[in-house]
Amino acid sequence: MPSTIDYLENLVSHAGDVAETKVELWKLRAAGKISETVSSLISIIAIAILIIAALTILSIGIAFWIGSEMGNISYGFFIVGGFYAVVGILVYIFRGDWIKNPVSNLIIDKIIK
Repeated sequence: MPSTIDYLENLVSHAGDVAETKVELWKLRAAGKISETVSSLISIIAIAILIIAALTILSIGIAFWIGSEMGNISYGFFIVGGFYAVVGILVYIFRGDWIKNPVSNLIIDKIIK
């Protein structure tokens, strides 16, 4: 007949197994959250690269078009460059609201889910 000490040893052994299993489960959950977050960020970066390429081509076309309408191609590039300078200043001023907060919220949402 098993003694109380045997029961306690068995209980401690099972408690250790449960603790190890919980640690492994936390590791797997963390890995899943990290991989989901990284894959979301990579897809956003890929889309951003495609949008930047499209905007570059469109900007060159618009600059040539404006320049040809004004009689000097360089005027079109100066106007398009000025437009992007104004947009860049606005993005810099509102970078917290437009970039930092949405990206932070996206990462936090992916981790919390």
